[in-house]
Amino acid sequence: MENRVEKSLLSIRGQLTKLAFASVSALKKSKQALKTLDKPLCRQIIDGDAEIDAMEEALEKECFSVLLLDSPFAADFLFVSSSLKMITDLERIGDYAVDVAEEVFYLPEGQKLHLDDLELLFDYVLDLLSVAVDAFLNSDLEKARSLSRLDDKIDRLFVKVRQDIAKGLGEKSIDPEEGIVASLIAKYLERVADHAVNIGEWVDYAKTGAHQNS
Repeated sequence: MENRVEKSLLSIRGQLTKLAFASVSALKKSKQALKTLDKPLCRQIIDGDAEIDAMEEALEKECFSVLLLDSPFAADFLFVSSSLKMITDLERIGDYAVDVAEEVFYLPEGQKLHLDDLELLFDYVLDLLSVAVDAFLNSDLEKARSLSRLDDKIDRLFVKVRQDIAKGLGEKSIDPEEGIVASLIAKYLERVADHAVNIGEWVDYAKTGAHQNS
């Protein structure tokens, strides 16, 4: 049975890695779609979400199978339990990539977005997500615990983006459609950052058995 559990844990880790890469890839594509207003790329991102959802479902089933049938102890139990939480965070990140793509896809033809700070926010979020995934891949507690601090920078920029949008709307330098879309995309990115921080917390839990927010 021990050998079977080991194989299952390796399988879970491999599938979780694939899910992480798929979600990160979707988010990177959504950044490119936003920058270029590439509607075929938006459609590709939207259609690709079904694959991420299928990966999530298969991985959850395997995790529950190990927990229910094999009753893993100690470190193995912590790994599977934290994996279940990370699955949810990664799937939600994929959903937010789709949300960004949908906002771009349904922009009226000729509509432009003022992207400077929004692109910077995207870069910060992708950097944060990269650290989170690396923390998972290497079981790196130092990186996992650095994510909350890195997220503070994203929170500050998010506030600035929202303030700039409000100012632009007040001065009529941006139109309402642009303001709404930019605000929604900024909020999606802020939520991606929250999920990246969650991943770090579950890496910590898998290693120590303690959850930072408990």
